[in-house]
Amino acid sequence: MRIYLPPVLMCIFLLGSSLLFFGHSNLAVAQTPALRIGAHVILDEKWSKNASRENRNFVAALKAQTKSGRIETLPSDRLYQLYQSGQLDCILTGGWPHDDPQLISKRVLTFEVRLLTLANTDLPARSQILVGRMKQFPPPALPLETTLVDWLPLQNLKQGFDLLRARRIDALLADPSHIQNAPQQTHEDIIAADLPAVKRFSVPLLCHDTDYNRDMIDMLDQETLTQ
Repeated sequence: MRIYLPPVLMCIFLLGSSLLFFGHSNLAVAQTPALRIGAHVILDEKWSKNASRENRNFVAALKAQTKSGRIETLPSDRLYQLYQSGQLDCILTGGWPHDDPQLISKRVLTFEVRLLTLANTDLPARSQILVGRMKQFPPPALPLETTLVDWLPLQNLKQGFDLLRARRIDALLADPSHIQNAPQQTHEDIIAADLPAVKRFSVPLLCHDTDYNRDMIDMLDQETLTQ
């Protein structure tokens, strides 16, 4: 049996159905959390120009999970403090200084670390040098067999660039894609030393253990990100 509704009632019915549909859609969108993600290093457009395709794809996928479309750059102590207090949902870090378990991605950012120095600086010719390194990474062996190396732990790369330009350190241990990557500065005078790469660091994403974060990390770990 067919039921015929007057035009006015039909319009009200269709309007109510539309509102119900869009209300559910907006609710689904609202329930998708916007994550706040932090990192030790600046991961902006300048960095992307010099980064590998795999690193770019990984960072782009992470930024898509945030409301701001960016990953915040913070000193190590501040990064861990905000994460522990729950103000950061996830962090990109090369070392977690606590024993409590966290979700950790299989896919990582990979940095080929080299010695950066000022142009016209001959590091092997020096008997002793002071090298800046990010404090969360242990000092690696350097390709300088006859040079005595002292280390200066750094809070962030900007601090290292400033100290290097002020000639308060002789070299900085960093990924070459960050040479031009510091706020309000360019670093044409800073170059990678003519020495072999020091080490490759893997930096995974570390997140609080929630259902959403588990699904998100599973998505990040898919091979399709690198294709």
